[in-house]
Amino acid sequence: MTASIRRLGLTLLLLGACLAAPCRGQDTETLTVAVDANAPPFMYEENERVGGLYPRLVSAICDKAGIPHMFRALTWRRALFELDRSAMAAAGIYKTVNREQRYDFSLPLYQERIVVVYLRQRPIEFRGLPDLDNKRVGVMAGWSYGDEFDRARADKRFIAYDGDSDRQNLQLLQRGNLDAVLAIQEAMDARLQNGAYANLAVAPAILASKPTYLAINKTSPQLPLLQRFNQALEKMRQDGSYQQLVKQFFTGHASSKP
Repeated sequence: MTASIRRLGLTLLLLGACLAAPCRGQDTETLTVAVDANAPPFMYEENERVGGLYPRLVSAICDKAGIPHMFRALTWRRALFELDRSAMAAAGIYKTVNREQRYDFSLPLYQERIVVVYLRQRPIEFRGLPDLDNKRVGVMAGWSYGDEFDRARADKRFIAYDGDSDRQNLQLLQRGNLDAVLAIQEAMDARLQNGAYANLAVAPAILASKPTYLAINKTSPQLPLLQRFNQALEKMRQDGSYQQLVKQFFTGHASSKP
């Protein structure tokens, strides 16, 4: 009787452990991609729906590769946290020396141009990174703008203020709390079109041109999906469907979320 009870207890314990354990097949086959909730038109969340170029592009590539996928729109800091703990991939991320030690990257998704925004009544003659020295610069929290910029920030050549959205940084700029804001060219083009930022201007010279990627933590069990993702992306570039998707997105997205 006692032996039977022990065997029953052991069976129930093992069954409970099996039910509590995560489904490894689902973990490795379904790609969960974190995107920035506040970076239109490239990635954002509006009315509880994820939108933007990167979700649309990553979704098309995953469909072509036969990779089940889903998106999570988060603050960029939270997206990087999830990437660091191998819980999610992240789309729209730049490469840096530090990140290459921790993540593996896809082929480039898109080439972003980082511009400098300033008040018209307080113009900045921007030609390169040294022109930001001793200025108050609004950046997106959690973002890296490249190794050179990151070194200059660490050396305190300028004061960087972390905002959670372009809108927040631009409002601080309009109030005179910042001297300049860094933004992506297409995002600023869309914002300036609606007339809400008539007192702002964009420097003709760009700060940098950076490719963006899909990144997966080197310790993630989903890492093998990256090869299939890259193969599908390369096929889309070769057959022209990549170029068509990007063109259609920007043609139909002339005005983004303000």
